[in-house]
Amino acid sequence: MRKSLAVCCRAVFLAFIFSAVLSGAPPEATPLRLVQTIPLPNVKGRIDHFNVDLAGRRLFISALGNHTVEVVDLKTGKWVRSISGVRKPQGVWYGLGKLFIADGAAGDVKVYRGSDLRLVATIPLDLGPDHETYDPATNRLYVGYGGEDAHKSYGELGIIDVAADKHIGDIRADSHPGAILVAQPGRTIFTALGKTQQVNEINARTDRIVSKWQARAGDPVALALDKATHRLFVGTRNPPELEVFDSRSHKWIASLPSVGLMDGLWYDAARRRIYVSGGEGYVAVYQQIDANHYKEIAKVPTGPIARTSLFVPALNRFYVAVPAGEHSGAEIQVFEPQP
Repeated sequence: MRKSLAVCCRAVFLAFIFSAVLSGAPPEATPLRLVQTIPLPNVKGRIDHFNVDLAGRRLFISALGNHTVEVVDLKTGKWVRSISGVRKPQGVWYGLGKLFIADGAAGDVKVYRGSDLRLVATIPLDLGPDHETYDPATNRLYVGYGGEDAHKSYGELGIIDVAADKHIGDIRADSHPGAILVAQPGRTIFTALGKTQQVNEINARTDRIVSKWQARAGDPVALALDKATHRLFVGTRNPPELEVFDSRSHKWIASLPSVGLMDGLWYDAARRRIYVSGGEGYVAVYQQIDANHYKEIAKVPTGPIARTSLFVPALNRFYVAVPAGEHSGAEIQVFEPQP
């Protein structure tokens, strides 16, 4: 099944390339221009989340199927090393001179010193640690875990003090929290719960869920926010959609078809665009006309099963992880938003 899906996605990818060539459209016409590809040598299997060390210009990529975290030097545009000893790397976050890796199979968060990437601490949780998000106002790292992965009827949002490398509490949810978004540092957090098709709002001062509502359709797996217009973007699977809600009232605003097997959703505030990566071999790009109206403006080809991505406004770069195929190696594709 996996091989046939990969073949199908590669066919779609090649069709996009062929279509672009026939159209004769100049490179400047695309909202995302491919400027570089960075090979990830000897990396096999699924690639999950990744994060950036801005000061050190390093990219950390969770090669889940390879049981490693890959390190890329963004100054040279080259892979530099692998971090082994992680059974199921999923969420990664870099800050305060440390790298935090969520290990879904070991049920912990591993902490590495940034200078030499040496393991300095292990923070026990339970099975299923996945997505990680940092709140700069409180110096807390939030990690979704539990649920079915831990044979529990509920999920948990673990709270980690990143200065002390210590698990200091949990917020109980109806199922395993997937995407986590700090909307207002120190005040408001949103989480997506795929199994129960919920979006939850959390008060970061009380560590309590203050509101729950259902996604319009499908199971929510990704979140992004336009702070200026108070619009919360929710990416769903089954069916794949981009849903827009008012982040204050939670009122539904709009829904648009999106890319299947979605795993990346980002808002580009400078261009008022939304980038959605998924497993169908392209990034769906949407333009925000105004707070209540949106349209898809492009399908930018990437590669088969290229689900995960990272938008870094400070570098004006959009990164997409492409897993290894039958006749191709794993790589990071580097896009420059246009204009």
